[in-house]
Amino acid sequence: MVALLLMEVGTARGIVYIEVDSPQLRLYKLAFPRVVATGPPERETAEGIDGLLSRDLEIAHLFELLPREELPQRGFFLTPQQVDYGAWRDTGAEFLLSVGYELRGSTLVLAFHLYDCAQGRPIGGRRYRSLRTAWQEMVHRLMDDLLEMLTGRQGFFTSRIAFVKTASRGLKEIHLIDPDGGRRTPLIRNGSINISPAWSPDGRKLLFTCFRRRNPDLYAVDLSNGRVKILSSRPGPNAAGAWSPDGRWIALMMRGRSGTDLFLLPARGGKPQRLTDTPESETSPTWSPDGRRIAYVSDRTGSPQIYVMDLRTRRSKRITFIGGYNCSPAWSPRGDWIAFSGRWEGRFRIFLVRPDGSDLRVITSGIGNHESPSWAPDGRHIVFSSDARGNYDLYITTVEGAGPWRITSTKQDETEPAWSPLLSR
Repeated sequence: MVALLLMEVGTARGIVYIEVDSPQLRLYKLAFPRVVATGPPERETAEGIDGLLSRDLEIAHLFELLPREELPQRGFFLTPQQVDYGAWRDTGAEFLLSVGYELRGSTLVLAFHLYDCAQGRPIGGRRYRSLRTAWQEMVHRLMDDLLEMLTGRQGFFTSRIAFVKTASRGLKEIHLIDPDGGRRTPLIRNGSINISPAWSPDGRKLLFTCFRRRNPDLYAVDLSNGRVKILSSRPGPNAAGAWSPDGRWIALMMRGRSGTDLFLLPARGGKPQRLTDTPESETSPTWSPDGRRIAYVSDRTGSPQIYVMDLRTRRSKRITFIGGYNCSPAWSPRGDWIAFSGRWEGRFRIFLVRPDGSDLRVITSGIGNHESPSWAPDGRHIVFSSDARGNYDLYITTVEGAGPWRITSTKQDETEPAWSPLLSR
């Protein structure tokens, strides 16, 4: 955990500098001089911080970084009085980001200041202190604080992405990774097939389905201690688990009277409640942020399509009608979109649609298939898997269709990404 040491400059509360939801959203010109040491320098540390922060700024897709050779000042600006705003404005910079670090034995102190060049005033700044081995987490925390200062909305870099990695002999493992592609960590390696990772709303547990007992059973792993608990082991599939926003229920697919149906399972144990009862197959539930509705996939009309169910009335409405195969719905944490993977012109693409079925749009293009979308906590970024370069890797895009940015590049397939809530606030 990164310890927040102090706030360097008072943050301008209530001011939104970048309207993320604006139809006129554009890239803002940011001056970002090289990260410098405020004490004895260490090249490896400086380059690591500088490179990771540059990568985060790129993926955030709100900024155009000005060429460093054109910047008028270098160094870490300790006070607003050291900033020549006129010189920065002459470069076209709208914002200035100044970052410095200091090593104190095994401790790293990282600080930043953010300035509004157009208005000639400071926006805010913060200082962090932690073990130097936690430098990546510190940079991600810095980035999230920077985004919140400018947009008024929380960032997403202090989160993790769970995904399925295909190992040798067809086995499947679950790994964790940062949004930039760093800090890759194996989580579930048990010599079996493990699929369908899904986060609890507090980010402390992860659901997954495992075939270890020769049946697709539903498990949860406690990320604080690694303990694994079986939640459902009825004969047949216990899969595609999804935690409700309040953490009380788990929606999942299980065997019905014919085909597969959706059920609600009490998270603390108990008898499952049936949600659907049709001769066809229903799968892939995803909750609305208010917990009142579930989007899911059904082939009741002859092909997989996306439906939305009102949990109070149990009535469902079909919301996809274009394309013969639509699957993997994911409800935005802001509630405004449902992302899904749909077959279009022979390949799978990532689509967005409103929960009422309106405003359908495709946000990915190019070669390969694009599958299994999952939302970042900011409700603007989406991770998905694609075989555009042969095997399946993970990519990040935005609701505007920016990027995509590739965050994995191994020789094994990496699929079924699941983006966590914020984990370090």
